[in-house]
Amino acid sequence: MKIRLQEALNSLEPFDREVLALRHFEQLSRAETASVLGICEAAVSKRYVRALRRLKEVLAAMPGGLGKLLP
Repeated sequence: MKIRLQEALNSLEPFDREVLALRHFEQLSRAETASVLGICEAAVSKRYVRALRRLKEVLAAMPGGLGKLLP
């Protein structure tokens, strides 16, 4: 499962991976993420939701349908 998740993450655009890494894995706040990326907090929120959606789509398309792991 970890390998599939890594493959799915690797298939995303670099910016999407960065937003997900900072918000989800590093657990930075929107403000902290915005500061790191040099964008506004509203953009961080939108980018994060879009990146999660893309990750879910990639996982759902993989054998085994791992997309069900994400809300």
